[in-house]
Amino acid sequence: MTDVENLSGAERAAIFLMSLTEEEAANIMKHMAVSEVQKLGAAMARLRRVTREQADRVLGTFTASIESEAPLVGRSPQSLKRLLATTLGEERAHSLLDRLIDDEPRGLDSLQLMDPKEIAEVIHREHPQVIAIVLAGLEPKKSAQVIAELPRRMASDVICRIARMGEVPQSAIEELDEVMQQRFSQTGGFKVTEMGGVRSAAEILNTVDKELGQKIIGELDEQEPELSQEIQDNMFIFENLLDIDDRGIQAIVREVTSDMLVLALKGAEPELQEKIFSNMSKRAAELLRDDLEAKGPVRLSEVEEAQKQIVQIVRKLADDGTIMIGGGGDDFV
Repeated sequence: MTDVENLSGAERAAIFLMSLTEEEAANIMKHMAVSEVQKLGAAMARLRRVTREQADRVLGTFTASIESEAPLVGRSPQSLKRLLATTLGEERAHSLLDRLIDDEPRGLDSLQLMDPKEIAEVIHREHPQVIAIVLAGLEPKKSAQVIAELPRRMASDVICRIARMGEVPQSAIEELDEVMQQRFSQTGGFKVTEMGGVRSAAEILNTVDKELGQKIIGELDEQEPELSQEIQDNMFIFENLLDIDDRGIQAIVREVTSDMLVLALKGAEPELQEKIFSNMSKRAAELLRDDLEAKGPVRLSEVEEAQKQIVQIVRKLADDGTIMIGGGGDDFV
């Protein structure tokens, strides 16, 4: 493991939380934005082997920082920020300082760490536009899980509203935040002005159960055919690799590890497998075929995870302008 002095703020914070009990760490993390929790989770995953000596040094640095700045009462925001930055890093300190100074109730952000069924229970009686605003602010995966808990007709309506959404006035967010705050006791920090849009709706539908997604798309086809097509043009699943030209496939193969490709192709149709093989060198294709044949039974969840990772790579290449996916024309999605 890297010397303690070379650790980032997130890694030091991760070690600090790992030194606490699960309950204590959870009580701290529930007040963080989901992006912050993800950073800490990633840092924890990287720090698999932390010795007691290393943990003690991090905690010692943390304690020394507090003692050197004591007393905290009456300190200026600038002084407090310096203290937090010493332990957690500039970015994390800035975010946390906002929370400490601004004590407005922020009920929306706590939804990020709630169970999807609980979220659905909280919001399902709200107006579809309210539900759309809430889900547009969540991670697509979490939104998809909540969508799956809603009645299908309501789910279709909400997806349609998310797709049509653009900028939402901050006053509306704050008002909704207060309403949500009355529904549960947790707090957080959720400030958004741009929300939703076709891409957001597409990402949510990409993540929901395949059968549910098809039903929602079917209803949208009937009710809002143009919007439905626009959403579908922004959707991309592993099977859509068949629609990418050879140049694009070659660019994708260069970015994907062999192990990931083997797993993903394990559950792919022969036609898609052949498309991949035909865009590799003869030797590389032979090795990949051999690996596929030698690979024993694998869990469906592992195959789906590998396919999702490749889809993420494809989207990144598309966003960079390296390849084109979607509905054609001159636009990249």
